Amino acid sequence: MTEKLTAEDLVAGGKVMSLWDHLSELRSRIVRSLWSIAVVVGVSYYFADALIGILKAPLIAALPPGVNALHFTGPLDVFMVQMKVAGLVGLVASCPIWLFQFWKFFEPALYPRERRYVLPFVVISVVMFLLGVAFCYFVALPTTLSFLIGVGMEVGTPLITIKDYVSLLMFMIFSFGATFETPVILVLLAMLNVVTLEALTAHRRIVVVACLIIAAILTPPDPVSQCALAIPMYGMYEIAIIVIRLIKGKK
Repeated sequence: MTEKLTAEDLVAGGKVMSLWDHLSELRSRIVRSLWSIAVVVGVSYYFADALIGILKAPLIAALPPGVNALHFTGPLDVFMVQMKVAGLVGLVASCPIWLFQFWKFFEPALYPRERRYVLPFVVISVVMFLLGVAFCYFVALPTTLSFLIGVGMEVGTPLITIKDYVSLLMFMIFSFGATFETPVILVLLAMLNVVTLEALTAHRRIVVVACLIIAAILTPPDPVSQCALAIPMYGMYEIAIIVIRLIKGKK
């Protein structure tokens, strides 16, 4: 970006925003996001049993015939799982709202010409987050479960608790949803001149190692799930480079 920052770039709503104004804006957008999530969580809890049935489908497909899918070991297990599932669905289903609040908070930091990209950024962020969730549910999770259960069947019979399965499911879904946001975040940082295209292209090898390390932290300790996250993560990085190059070329 070659344009210089002017006084118009530092105002929002017709006045210069102080630090307290920014903090107040952040607070209000966080509150709106939390309220939207809470409403969807409340609705989702009513359908928690049906949602659990949908979420355990990959596990049922990975288990051998005749093996019960899920077990519980304590009287509170099912209730806590219902709450977790409602929270998971609430966070995913309300992503258009809290992602919109996220981008609107950063809008004053953009140049006036760049603020017209806020709405496309919101739409793309929602699409990428949902793509990450879908990729996890339909590709990564079934592959990981098939591998892990197959290894376990060689030494014993699977006895999977509903609490452990839902915890794994939530962790993987959030990890993949966040991973697919990588291009959007990098494009934003490039527009804010926090990162440059040259720096992104020069550190590809470091990024590959970082993707493997992050995937090892965020997934179960098996090579299948780690590769299932590391490969898309690096793919998102390359997509970000392509998009930034196109934007810089237009400028």
